[in-house]
Amino acid sequence: MNRFLRAAAVSVIGAIGAIAVSQAQTVTCQNAQYDPDVLARFPNIAKACSDIISKNGEDYAVVTARLDRVDPSGRVQVRVKQPDGSYSKQISIRPRPDLKVLVDGKPARVQDLAKNQEITAYVKVRAPEMALPPADAGQTFVFVPIEEPQQQLAALPSTAGFLPLFGLLGGVSLLLGGWLTAIRHRRH
Repeated sequence: MNRFLRAAAVSVIGAIGAIAVSQAQTVTCQNAQYDPDVLARFPNIAKACSDIISKNGEDYAVVTARLDRVDPSGRVQVRVKQPDGSYSKQISIRPRPDLKVLVDGKPARVQDLAKNQEITAYVKVRAPEMALPPADAGQTFVFVPIEEPQQQLAALPSTAGFLPLFGLLGGVSLLLGGWLTAIRHRRH
């Protein structure tokens, strides 16, 4: 009987230890070990994360992002949604040009996405890389480096053509003509 009680106690302790180890290995948004580069770009990633998924031994934070712009070059500029409803600073990624994502249940090319549209994105926990989920569930995620957005030069206003220059030259010509006429009248 004494051996039976010892064996039962050892098995209960072993089961409790196994449960504790399995729970400790479950990665959540709050206990994920984010890479310092990821934290530098997303200081609030743990709060903005809605879920952690694991594939092939790699953990990915699931976030919601708002599309700010798709450049003609294919660069996508997004802002990650924060828990309070605000958005992070702008970041850029360059997904494959042929990538199609699901929008309202329908596949759409990334270039055809509308400004201010919210999309799901996946951020690697161990590297500053992001992927947009492909429309075809059979395709694998293609992670691309997160870039700082490039500053755009301000576009010149439409009045910055040559017409104002011609007006200025005409005005200078009139002043020159008036000055020469005044000099001529003084001599006579």
